[in-house]
This record gives sequence, C-alpha cells and structure tokens, in this order.
Amino acid sequence: MRSFFIILVGVVCLGTSCNSTPKEFLLLFENTENGVKISSREGCAFSELAFNLKEGEIQEINQWGMSDPNDKVCKSADFARFRITIKKVKNGFILEGIEGTTWKKLSFDLPINGGQWIDRNGMRLLEEK
Repeated sequence: MRSFFIILVGVVCLGTSCNSTPKEFLLLFENTENGVKISSREGCAFSELAFNLKEGEIQEINQWGMSDPNDKVCKSADFARFRITIKKVKNGFILEGIEGTTWKKLSFDLPINGGQWIDRNGMRLLEEK
C-alpha cells in the first residue's frame, strides 16, 4: 500500500507539471545602429540585453539571456522557458520560435530606435506595461 501511494503521488505531480500553463514572458525588441536591445518586462532572468548584430547574423536567446543552440538550459520555476533566434535583416528582424512560443516565425520592419513588444503568443502593440 505504501509503495502504491508513493507511485500515485509521483504520477500526479509529474502529470500536473507537464500540463501546467507555460509561464509568460514579455520582451521589448529595439533596433539600434549596431544591433538589438532587448528589455524583459516579465519571465526572464535578465532585465536588459544589448548586443551587436549585423545584417544576416543570427543570435539565439532564452530566458537566461544570450545562448547557443548547444547550451544545456537550466530549468527554473521562476522564469518562462523559451528559445528564440533573432536574425537582423535590412529593415528589421526575423524571429524564430524554437521552444516556448505559440508562433514559429515572426518578421517585422523596425526603424532605428523603433521598438516592438513580443510575448509567447506573438507581437503586441508598442505600449508601456
């Protein structure tokens, strides 16, 4: 009986975590002269990232910050879990949702110093949260 209870509790706990709603994230992408600036309002360990990204270059990010496709990502209940690649193109960006997004690809024009909100469901209107 005791073994059955432990197994049942384990199955219930595992089932709950697998079916739980993913944590939300909210990011502001800003086009800069030399690359991109990303501000996190929700769901990330970082508050701001800024890095050089030339036209045609690709950079992956996740809830911890800049990442590499070969990195092993630590899980945390405190943050959203996502992986996105960012490719700078002539007039903006192409984002690919690898994990933790409901979208596969987003593409948008963004002038220098312009901004675009992104969350797990896609693009949002540019507004302060």
